[in-house]
Amino acid sequence: MATQSPMRLEIAVPPEARAGDSVSIVLRLVNDGSVPVDVPLQGRPVAFDVSVTRPDESLVWRRLEGEVVTAILQLRSVPAGDTLVFQANWDQRDAAGLPVPPGEYLVTGSVPSDPPKAFEAGPVKLWIRP
Repeated sequence: MATQSPMRLEIAVPPEARAGDSVSIVLRLVNDGSVPVDVPLQGRPVAFDVSVTRPDESLVWRRLEGEVVTAILQLRSVPAGDTLVFQANWDQRDAAGLPVPPGEYLVTGSVPSDPPKAFEAGPVKLWIRP
């Protein structure tokens, strides 16, 4: 029987932001276990993705859209109780570069690991106010 990984991904997004302000999005890959875990991660630097959608799940913006992620696999040892942190900023523009209107959005994050596995978190709500 396979054991469950002690690794989990958390996402931190402010509950609201003023229209036009940059939105800070933080992903934390946490080792909840009692021993170090070797985690295979893709890319150099480590690739991580953030997606912003509307409540109907239509894609508004994706951090890695159009990016080429190298197939390089690196092994990172995460000590027990420790965390790897990844940060992105969303400028409240859609994939075409246009400002998004105020309203509700959903934010998800992922950190690709040994294919086809990925650590995922979210969605969490983000309200863009005028």
